[in-house]
Amino acid sequence: MSISVTRVRTHQTRPWWRPGSLRGADAVCEAIAAKDLNNLYRAACFFQDIERYRAFCAQYAVMRYIDDRVDGFAARRDVAHGDGSMSERAVLRAWHQAVHACLAESEPAAWTGAGLETPDAAPMLTSLAQAFRRFPAPPGLWDDFFAAMDRDLRCRRFATYEAFLKYAAGATVAPTTIFLHLIVGLPSVDRTVYRPPPSFDILTCGRALGRFAYLGHILRDLGEDLDVGEKGLLYLATDDMAAHGVSEVTMRRDRQAGHTSPPLRSLVRTLIDRARSDCAQGMAMLDPVLGGLASDQRLVLGLIIQVYQAVLDKIEACGHEVMTEQHRVTPLEKRRLVDRVARWAAGGVALSAARDRSQTGNDTPGELRRRRTE
Repeated sequence: MSISVTRVRTHQTRPWWRPGSLRGADAVCEAIAAKDLNNLYRAACFFQDIERYRAFCAQYAVMRYIDDRVDGFAARRDVAHGDGSMSERAVLRAWHQAVHACLAESEPAAWTGAGLETPDAAPMLTSLAQAFRRFPAPPGLWDDFFAAMDRDLRCRRFATYEAFLKYAAGATVAPTTIFLHLIVGLPSVDRTVYRPPPSFDILTCGRALGRFAYLGHILRDLGEDLDVGEKGLLYLATDDMAAHGVSEVTMRRDRQAGHTSPPLRSLVRTLIDRARSDCAQGMAMLDPVLGGLASDQRLVLGLIIQVYQAVLDKIEACGHEVMTEQHRVTPLEKRRLVDRVARWAAGGVALSAARDRSQTGNDTPGELRRRRTE
């Protein structure tokens, strides 16, 4: 299923870009970024400015490749406890060094050193360096990202919610802030460099929206994550679970029964409340910026926010049931969401009107069985 968008010059709903739009090194990144047509990629296809789309593909491809590699290791081995694979951590360090070389605009030879373990490394890093030149990124964001990936290789459990938030700074806040820069960045007169509006606190806004989206992502995939590997992936904090009378044992029991127990529903409700609060903070910070955005930028921003709002809405509409497919936003619901957000982006309705809870729960069993996308 492909999401489409209202073009600025027509009333048809079509994306500006799709897999195969780019050439050369950029095409390599585009193919990786477009893998399984995830929500972020489909939203980026609505950028009218090719430089925003190109920079998204470059940066997301690197993050996606590394994250998939780390997740693949977790699926093959039990890393719930232990020190992880030294060889995998060495690959991670090599990529970290290569990204820093791109940030520092080192010579190409410095980007393609040994240890990256993919023939696509050279074109990926070539495109990444170009993205950094147009959208300068604070090195700290990438440092946080690599710190989160390193933690994933060593441990997949969180004793406290504060520990989870520290991890989330790299796992979700860094990518969200980078994407936010692509959306709100103002081009220089010669359009060679894009920077956030001077008065916009992009780091604080990115932190709020990143946490919001990640909580929605975690709750959406909670059941499936429990099935990964021998121990499963679990992103809920132990102190939160204990406060609600939930444990890994009770969650696995729920998973086997295909039903969410009252204690877990209570915990889900608490996490949704936190996500809503984070979203409200981020959206309030965006208000002064929205007027300066073109309609395609508004569309991309609105889609990213509203797709995760829809995830939370659907979970609530299902009575906080997260152990079945019932709570997933279906392709049909996503198509309806695109149309509503496109009307908002064009200035016709308020962003709140892009949320339509009346459609949740109304899809056919066949739609619910479709393969999910991120």
